[in-house]
Amino acid sequence: MQDAALSSAAEDHRLVVESIGSASPGLAAVLASQLGMPASQVARALYKAPAVLLDRLSITHARGLAEILGQAGMEIRVEPSRSPLPAASQSLDIALYLRDPACLASCCEHLSRFLGCTPMAARNLLMAPPGVVIGDVTQATADALQRLLGDLPVEVICSARHQARYQLFIERQQGQAMNTLLGDLRRMGIPSDDSSALANAEFDHQQGQYLWRRHQSAGGLRLLDKAFLRYDLILEHAGPDSRLDQLPALAGLPADLIPCVLENLPVVVEEGVSATALPGRLAAWAVTGMSVQAQLASLRCCRLVIQSCPQPALCRELLLTGGLIDPDAPLPALPWVSGLLFGELLPRWLESGLNALEAEYLFEDCAHDHH
Repeated sequence: MQDAALSSAAEDHRLVVESIGSASPGLAAVLASQLGMPASQVARALYKAPAVLLDRLSITHARGLAEILGQAGMEIRVEPSRSPLPAASQSLDIALYLRDPACLASCCEHLSRFLGCTPMAARNLLMAPPGVVIGDVTQATADALQRLLGDLPVEVICSARHQARYQLFIERQQGQAMNTLLGDLRRMGIPSDDSSALANAEFDHQQGQYLWRRHQSAGGLRLLDKAFLRYDLILEHAGPDSRLDQLPALAGLPADLIPCVLENLPVVVEEGVSATALPGRLAAWAVTGMSVQAQLASLRCCRLVIQSCPQPALCRELLLTGGLIDPDAPLPALPWVSGLLFGELLPRWLESGLNALEAEYLFEDCAHDHH
């Protein structure tokens, strides 16, 4: 027994990162400097856990480093260098969806610590449709992010790259670049003269990467993972035979608001439905006899019109925080119309803030065709 212990102490050991845990990614730069390693190599070990960070160390050195890294929040194990290497984990892309946009500031603070960036940079990631915050990581990293955001009304959506399905959105004028793109799509079996076929086309990761490498430089192209897309359900019509009694349960509204809803059609009755949940939600509405259509919210394009606000100074602060006015801009004269707003999070965040200020406002959706 003693001989076995001595043999184990004499052999080389390695440090395996099991999870980034609660450690700051900023630790990667410090570790790289201290260990004489590229920062990118350290960061990869943190985000691609389980992964080998250091190998061929003495047991004393390995345990000492493991204790220091553990105190920094990382989850580390020490094992003999002769042990099998950690199995490769599938690569995930991660997006966040804020169920309550009022938590945006808190979410950005948490996310900035996790990513090792500024809160503003984290905010920009969230605001860029469809809210992808990090890519090419493993489930251990996704679990660590979930724990970090556990107290916030935020969904952590993970998509495995080798299983992902992508949707192509084209905003490109006719010309050579467009013709080349449509030619590639035809070779993939998607007829360029059928807009419905193009709108419903899906691509796997390899196909998507091929299209992106070939055509993104010409602009006017978005390739989005369908797992991250969100939809609003719009009630367009209810006939005499419609099951109006189902409206409160399906839309989550009081029964006494049914007449108001019916008088103001079309009305959004469900907001931010995930692509995964969409078929089930549409099926639930279909059996009621009410006409409901899904509208892609992730690529929404609109303008904000503020008609009145009893707290103009706070209204200016809201617009400044949202990046809608310059820091030296005076109080906006009302009615005030914003520039174009893109995506679904910014309008929802503005709506939350303006409601708290008891402002009168509306959003004007803009024509923003996606082929």
